[in-house]
Amino acid sequence: MPRKKKKTARRKDRAVSLTGVAEAIMLANVGTQAAFNLNAWDFISDGWTTASAGRASGPGQISLHELIYGNFSVAGSLGYTAPTGGSGTYHLPGSTYAMTQTPGDIVWQNVQNNWMPALVKSIAIPVVFKTSRRALSRPIRMGNKLLKQIGLRGQVKI
Repeated sequence: MPRKKKKTARRKDRAVSLTGVAEAIMLANVGTQAAFNLNAWDFISDGWTTASAGRASGPGQISLHELIYGNFSVAGSLGYTAPTGGSGTYHLPGSTYAMTQTPGDIVWQNVQNNWMPALVKSIAIPVVFKTSRRALSRPIRMGNKLLKQIGLRGQVKI
């Protein structure tokens, strides 16, 4: 019985697709808008510096910094009410407000309010990107050739 030939491994394309990155950013915005009422950039960057603090100050808006450290920038971002002193409320240190809802409650409420637009967008965005890649295949191919001539084809593609 003859020996089987060893199959050569296919070459993997390790370049970063610019259209793939754009699609991922748009889908991240859909997810963070549905759960935290913020776009992805504001969700990630709010509160880490004094210049960026305060963008997550509307009702139902929670940033990553607030989720990690729990120091909410404005009383309106969580369900705050005047403290009653009874059980079931959590008094923030140095605050005249009492927290009546947890961040998880706010996220769940946001998802309940925003699930339909988020579902439609999360289905529509990949469909639009796929059809536009097919419709624009020739210009994309020409752009990838240009990137190859420049010397960036191994790192970036359209």
